[in-house]
Amino acid sequence: TLASGNDPFACFGGDGSSSSSDDEDARTNNNMEKADRLRDKSNFEQPSAVTDLLHKHESSFEMFDATLASGKGLRAVVAYKQGDEIMRETAIMRIPNSQPAASREAAEQLHKNAIQRAYNSLHHESQKSVMALASCNEDGTDVARTPQGVYDTNSFRLENDPKGGLFLTIARINHSCRPNVTHFWSPRLQQKLIFAVRDIDIGEELLTIYGPGQCMATKSRREYLNERFSFECNCEMCREGNANGGDERMLKIQALQEDIALQSSSGLVSTTDAEGQLASVKKCLALMKEQGLGGGAFTKTIFHHGYDICLAAGDYDGARSYLNSELTAVMDSEGVHSSKAIEIEEALKNFHDTE
Repeated sequence: TLASGNDPFACFGGDGSSSSSDDEDARTNNNMEKADRLRDKSNFEQPSAVTDLLHKHESSFEMFDATLASGKGLRAVVAYKQGDEIMRETAIMRIPNSQPAASREAAEQLHKNAIQRAYNSLHHESQKSVMALASCNEDGTDVARTPQGVYDTNSFRLENDPKGGLFLTIARINHSCRPNVTHFWSPRLQQKLIFAVRDIDIGEELLTIYGPGQCMATKSRREYLNERFSFECNCEMCREGNANGGDERMLKIQALQEDIALQSSSGLVSTTDAEGQLASVKKCLALMKEQGLGGGAFTKTIFHHGYDICLAAGDYDGARSYLNSELTAVMDSEGVHSSKAIEIEEALKNFHDTE
């Protein structure tokens, strides 16, 4: 039940905090069939947040005892399709990411004080819900656990927002190196949204990724997670290791992503160069799909690189095709009315208007 202090999709072709800076609000509920199951998880309005939010009759997911190692988790009580919005939640605590101070020790004390003040202002039922979360750098007993330990373990940095946030329900989502959900922070809504990365069956646990920020082999991923969150990852991907070539694929994906990003950013692409660079894009996407990482949260940045390469080479049909693919990936991981989706739709419209 640990949540990353950094946005989870910093790897797999993107920085996880989408390039969009906005999200549309209530129109989603009126225009989309899936809106029947959207829930406003505002902890400010419900003091006994976790109990109320996860009541089976009011939600499409429930909390359960996952494993001895991971503790509580969330699982689906309805089936989700790739791109479905599963939940949206308001942070119960918002703390500045940095504190101006004359020394590191002084900054750390200010950080601790800010967390304690925010915690003290909560309803006592919400305080109980906060303290029921894990604290990876403290003893596992309730006596040793502190608000700072819980916040530092479970909070998220939120794109360009100067404050991070602790989300009681989202913090219950456990880790997998091959996750089935992704996070998206909406500045307009001031909420974190959770989308299905792939189809999810009834009874399946909801799993996100805590890191690392690169595609690594199993040993390196486990070392990162153990150092950062104090657990040995035993997810599906880690259990597979390199039995089916998984570790080799992850390293190839990382190398391809670095090459593609460098080529795309140069802006100097000839027709001949574009063929080789687009071959790398297609290879990367194929490897990601084979590794079980083909959802929009992983691929949207790769599609955008394909668009940039085609555009620089004057291949407008190819650019349009990659932009359409990016739009689908963005809608699946940020919502159909996210500002990034709207921006891409405008770019596609301009393509049609100039034909």
